Amino acid sequence: MTAEGQFPTALAARSRAELLRLALRAHPHQPAVALWRATEFALLPRVVFAAPVLDLGCGSGEVARVVLRSHWPLDGLEYVPAEARVAQASGVYRTVVRADAAAMPLASNAYGAVYSHSVLEHVQDDLGAVAEAARVLRPGGRLVFTVPAPAFARRVERESGKAARRALDARLGHLRYRSLDEWTSRLDACGLRVAHSAGHLPAATQRTWRRLDALMVRRVRGRRVLDWFRALHRRRLAPMPLWTALWTALLWRPLCRPVGEPGGYLIVAERQA
Repeated sequence: MTAEGQFPTALAARSRAELLRLALRAHPHQPAVALWRATEFALLPRVVFAAPVLDLGCGSGEVARVVLRSHWPLDGLEYVPAEARVAQASGVYRTVVRADAAAMPLASNAYGAVYSHSVLEHVQDDLGAVAEAARVLRPGGRLVFTVPAPAFARRVERESGKAARRALDARLGHLRYRSLDEWTSRLDACGLRVAHSAGHLPAATQRTWRRLDALMVRRVRGRRVLDWFRALHRRRLAPMPLWTALWTALLWRPLCRPVGEPGGYLIVAERQA
């Protein structure tokens, strides 16, 4: 435990290779997603925050199972009913609330931290969600979140054109890309001060991600490649240790590239007293 009752995430003391393997186990049939996740995981080992924690946009709980095992109690909030049901049954959370992030049916000053992993770019009213996160945080509590950066969109446009960027945004559900300066200003308006920020997803790694992502959604005999991968795992035809070792070797160099202009941010903001 650190000062003021704050704990590191469950990724503390993990090597970069371990972080990549954890991401691949969480997304075994989606190596493109695993690469993106691993670049985010690499920013988290030194981040600390207090419990209880609200996982904002928890999905099915696969990220929290990796990152937030160090913190309890842990609650989830998810808008998509099917995902909320899976998360509730996962055993990861104390409880899962199905609600809009901009209108949380939760008590004020209830959480030591709100954690959000690649979610706010999908939320229609992301600033409303941030204001709600500030409300449910205790004074001194932390909002910890990752989001894609404007450079992500600029790279896609530069390499493939505006139409390709719009198509990719539509498929990924990306509604906007705010700069770090804009996030700092918007958070400040909600009573949240940026205590730490870092970048991930350098340009070369993003290009690797795009190639993999395009491969995963390509159709072979009427099925996407990722569906073929999913079937392999369901039928136990791809032993997980071998599968993970293969993709770890293939993705190791993209993961370790230095970050110049980031394609995504990690932002840690504290609620002011």
